[in-house]
Amino acid sequence: MPVVAEGRRDDPALVLPSGDAITYGELPSLTAGARRHLGALPGRSLVLLFAVPGPDTVAWLLAARETGHAVLLADPALGDPATARLFEAYEPELVVRGTQVTRRRGGAPPPHEDLALLMMTSGSTGQPQAVALSGANLDANAGAIVTALNIAPGDRAVTSLPLHYCYGLSVLTSHLRAGAAVVLTGDPPTGRPFWRTAAASAATSFAGVPMTYEALLPLLSSRWPATLRTITQAGGALRREVAERLAHLATDAGAHLFVMYGQTEATARMSVHDVHRFPGKLGSAGRPVPGGSFTVDAGHAVRYRGPNVMLGYASSRADLALGDRMRGELDTGDLGRLDEDGFLWLHGRRKRIVKVAGRRVGLDEVEQALSAVSGPVAAVPDGDGITVWCCADAGAVQARGAAVCAELGLPPVAIRVRETSSLPRTPTNKIDYPLLTTLTRGRTG
Repeated sequence: MPVVAEGRRDDPALVLPSGDAITYGELPSLTAGARRHLGALPGRSLVLLFAVPGPDTVAWLLAARETGHAVLLADPALGDPATARLFEAYEPELVVRGTQVTRRRGGAPPPHEDLALLMMTSGSTGQPQAVALSGANLDANAGAIVTALNIAPGDRAVTSLPLHYCYGLSVLTSHLRAGAAVVLTGDPPTGRPFWRTAAASAATSFAGVPMTYEALLPLLSSRWPATLRTITQAGGALRREVAERLAHLATDAGAHLFVMYGQTEATARMSVHDVHRFPGKLGSAGRPVPGGSFTVDAGHAVRYRGPNVMLGYASSRADLALGDRMRGELDTGDLGRLDEDGFLWLHGRRKRIVKVAGRRVGLDEVEQALSAVSGPVAAVPDGDGITVWCCADAGAVQARGAAVCAELGLPPVAIRVRETSSLPRTPTNKIDYPLLTTLTRGRTG
């Protein structure tokens, strides 16, 4: 939950699509209703908050932090079956969905005194799992981001990402921490209404994932928004040619491109790369945020240490009573290396390594090699080989796949290509590899 900057009483904190602003001095009035509901809860409780992109969600987040209750932040698009699984697993005392506030019996034990926020990593179709974050985690990461991105009171970030996604929430927490403003809109960033709102509110900062920038590159190439001074990217690797183009566009406009690396388990962000300052490091995830550090072992496994590392995972109400199990250290699950200047270069996920014809092959590396001929692709294991899903140019991808097989010493049929109209995505806009694996195995139509 956000910690709000002091001494900015007359400055805008939240800007609405109408152009009206809620100042920092008006935030207590905004949170009054939520505080009344929370004040009536018995002891320390859990609030299930569906994160509709608007001032009410911000109000509940602020009020929960002030009153000491924990919040489970959820996707507002969740259907009844997934919502029922959250009820069963976490037994919240209060449910907030839009203007509807529902009191429930709740469960036991009460949340641990350090627990401030639960962010879902799975559960839309199966057993729920959440990352448990403390107030200290949130405060440390917000402060580190403010420093790393040089966020100042005059900045205005537009909500281009969902608030139930750690990257989207970090935009809110970091800007409120800095005394800057957040422009609230639920419009998708690929549509004209979004950019009309961004222009009317003089937005200075935009955050996006790789898929967003792939779609927006023609727009940004033809007309860079006049007030836009900062663009940030996380949520996966950006294709090199897209990163180069964005960096050139930003430089020409007097703006900065920041490429970042993060995980929900680290609250949001672990490293930042200011491409304008270090153009020769393009492709790197950058250096750790202030207060954080990386180590890479002999097997290239990347570990992170910092005050933003989660308390642990939570899959049930009983888990909410647990304190800090991580002690500030996170095994990221990624493979990489640190160069002589302390920049981190990622090579892929440990779990994205498969054996083909007796050789270890990185699926992420296969994707990088093939995306150059067709745009985004997705590689998944397929028995004794690899299936690559693409949206276009299947013939070119197959030809390049055969060349990659030769380079890796694999049989030419080890990489198989299938074309699809679009790559399926998770609610946080990452490629849905489990679904593609299921489709590859022919378990669905």
